[in-house]
Amino acid sequence: MIDEPDDEVRDLVQKYSNIRFDVSWERRGKVNALNAAIGLAKGDVLVFLDNDVEVQDTGFLEKINRWMTSYDVAEIKKRVHPDSLLSRLAFYDYVSFGVASYFFEKRVKRCAGLNGAAMAFTRKALKELGGFKSCILEDMDIGFRSYFTGLPFKYIYDAEVIVYPPKSLREWVNQRMRWSVGAWIWIEEYVSHFTIAGIRHHLAETLSALFVMFPGSIFYVSIFFVGETPLVKVLLLLLSAMGGVLAPLIPVMTVLEVFTSLLPPFLYVLSALVLVHSFLTVPVARRLGFEFHPLYYFLYLFTYSPLWFSILMASFIRVFVFRKKDISGWKI
Repeated sequence: MIDEPDDEVRDLVQKYSNIRFDVSWERRGKVNALNAAIGLAKGDVLVFLDNDVEVQDTGFLEKINRWMTSYDVAEIKKRVHPDSLLSRLAFYDYVSFGVASYFFEKRVKRCAGLNGAAMAFTRKALKELGGFKSCILEDMDIGFRSYFTGLPFKYIYDAEVIVYPPKSLREWVNQRMRWSVGAWIWIEEYVSHFTIAGIRHHLAETLSALFVMFPGSIFYVSIFFVGETPLVKVLLLLLSAMGGVLAPLIPVMTVLEVFTSLLPPFLYVLSALVLVHSFLTVPVARRLGFEFHPLYYFLYLFTYSPLWFSILMASFIRVFVFRKKDISGWKI
C-alpha cells in the first residue's frame, strides 16, 4: 500500500512486478490504506508491517502462520537497527514494550495495545473488529478493541523485524508527540470502557505493564512525592504546560527533571524504583532473546525514558488544557 510515491518507490514498483502494489498518487492516509489492504488481501492471516521495518528472519511468515492457528491477534517482536546512540537507546523502548506485551499475554491472555510496526490478525478477527478505526493511533486502538472483544492474543518472539527509528532527536520528538497526542485523544474517548471491559480486574498487571513501558514516570514520582521543593515542582508544571505547545522546550524540562531527581532525597527513591524496573524487565527480556548492554540500559533509564515521559506529560496538557489535537503533517 503506497501513498504519494517518490521516484525511488516508483522504480521499486516497476522492478518488483511480481508483487501486487496498491498505489495512490494522492495522500489517502494510513487508516484508509490499511482498510483498503484488508479488502484486497486473500489470506486467512494478515500481517501488517510499517515502511520503517526490515524482515531478515528466515521463515518469517511460516512462524507467524503457525501461531495464528491458535490466536487471533499478535504482536511481533521488534529489534532496533543500532546505527546511532539514539537508536541504541530506542532499542530498550521496544524491549520494554515487548516485555509488557508478553506479560499481558501470559497473565491476561488478551492484548492491551499494539505497536503497529509489525502485527498480525486473522481475517475473522478483523471482520469482528470492523477493521481499523479512523484515529491517530490505529494500532493501539484496534489492540484495545480486541481486548474488549476478548480475542486471544500472542506475543510472537520467535519471529522478528528490524525497526529503523527516526534519525534525529527532532524527528524522534515529533514521532513521540504524535503517539502521545493520539494516545490521550483515544483515552479521552474510551475512558468509560476501562471499567466496563473489566480492566479493574487486572489492575496489577496494567500498572506493572505501564511502569515497565514508561520508567521515566519514576522521575516524576520521586520529584512530586518526595521532599519539599515546591519551586522545582512549579517549574516542571510550567515547562510541561509550555512544552504542550512548544515541543523544543521538552528537553529543557527533562534536563531539570533528571538533575533534580539525582539529588538527595530523590536519588534514594529513584534508585529503588530503578531496581524494581530492572527486576521486572531484564529476566523476561532475556527470555525473549533480547541482549542487554548495561551502559545503554542505564542511559535509557536516566535520559531517554525521562524525555519520553516528559513528552507524554506535555501532550496531556496539550490535549486536555489547550485542546490542541492536530498533528502537523500527519493524515489519518
